Amino acid sequence: MEPSTRYEEHRHEHRDRNDPFANGDFRMIVLITGASGGFGSVLANLLASEGMTVYGTSRNPRGEGSGNGVTMLGMEITNSESVEKCVGEVVEREGRIDVVVNCVNEMFIGSVEEETAEEVKSLYDTNVFGALRLCQQVLPAMRRQGGGTIISMSSLGGLLAVPYMSAYTSAKFALEAMSEALHHEVRGDGIEVVIMQPVAMRMDRPASGAHLCTVAGAGAASERMLSQMAKDTAASKLTPEMVARRVLEVIRSPKKPLRVPMDRAKPIGLIKRLAPQFVIDRMMAGLVGGLRSEAKRGGG
Repeated sequence: MEPSTRYEEHRHEHRDRNDPFANGDFRMIVLITGASGGFGSVLANLLASEGMTVYGTSRNPRGEGSGNGVTMLGMEITNSESVEKCVGEVVEREGRIDVVVNCVNEMFIGSVEEETAEEVKSLYDTNVFGALRLCQQVLPAMRRQGGGTIISMSSLGGLLAVPYMSAYTSAKFALEAMSEALHHEVRGDGIEVVIMQPVAMRMDRPASGAHLCTVAGAGAASERMLSQMAKDTAASKLTPEMVARRVLEVIRSPKKPLRVPMDRAKPIGLIKRLAPQFVIDRMMAGLVGGLRSEAKRGGG
């Protein structure tokens, strides 16, 4: 019997008549990293409200998740032992993990000349190697149960290399490549991999801060890019709630796409695939020129 068939039978056997899913799905066990705030928190609360058993992670989960149906566990995504312990605890409690969503994300702005190797390594340790650690820990459980879904949160940066954001966009390129390769590696085991590609989401928080900052040695153009990113985020039509709803749709879908572009990621993805390089060069030259001009006018 194929793994995917065994998994569907397992889902049927565990169907709960009180489960809110009209299609008869059993109560899914979901693990969401980075669920203490931002998009991860919104997604965790939504899935819990839809009847799923949701575990969220953060570095320090004390007092978090109470009263909203989300069980918070400690996890440091840059520490292999911590990731192993957290995943093991969920499997021990529930016997399986049906969906994993990696929402942990770090971002900084700076040119290739300005950023240090240590800064880039730190970002990769979270955004790329953190996802790798998580996948390596959940895959054995998903293979044993005959299926599951791994969702990687990419972004517009996974489609287009943006000036002054080389570390972040290159990490998203790496995440997408790793996720796509994993998609091919585990399809035969009934495990599905999905890459979400939202643009910047408008959130109720300061325009810049720990989630969006420049490198220590940033120049005027990088600072201007930070300001522009903050404005774009504040003006974004895409909200965490909208993205969370789309993730919910993907989880429930019997046939999941490899990539789910949202908002401006759709047309930009087409441009990247179909347009000649000189078109992209002109677009980026306009961005770089505008940043430098604004920086000069501002006294940078």
